[in-house]
Amino acid sequence: MKNMLKKALLPALALSLMFVIPAIATESSSTTTTNTTTGNTQASIAAASSPSISFQIPMHDYCSVDNPFDFGFQISNANSGTANITLFLYQKDGSILQDEGISSAGLESTIIPGRSLTLAGNATAFYHMNFGNHNKCDQRIYSGKIVVNEGQASLLAKGWVYRRIGSETKLSELITINQNKSFDLIK
Repeated sequence: MKNMLKKALLPALALSLMFVIPAIATESSSTTTTNTTTGNTQASIAAASSPSISFQIPMHDYCSVDNPFDFGFQISNANSGTANITLFLYQKDGSILQDEGISSAGLESTIIPGRSLTLAGNATAFYHMNFGNHNKCDQRIYSGKIVVNEGQASLLAKGWVYRRIGSETKLSELITINQNKSFDLIK
């Protein structure tokens, strides 16, 4: 009985390894061209082969003058050379918010959504907007995209949504892009 199992299992096992080993070799050779230090190879592959990266903005909640949203965003150039990029912020109907941001209480706005921005090496640009007091609630944004306009850019980006409910409760949600690790965009 043992001999019969060995005769049946050994060829089946050898045959299955023939199909598994080439798949592993092909897969690992394609990931060696990516920056594996990011810890997220799939995200690195997607970002490196694309001229843009998209993200969600958590704003689907109650909004009014008494319950406003503040949105903050920053993009940093992770290289010493310049990066030519554009930040797009999309409203619920897919239209692009093109309002200049507001600056208050130390929060700056140096980005105008939908417009090209040349970011110096290792520099950071900011965007801040209030929905409920400065902009109307129906102008809220729900997704965004960073696009490289020419060449290549290595960037870091993150944001936050801060919400006040009445005068007491304050809530904050982070917008994490590529697990807060740098990403490369190529056009």
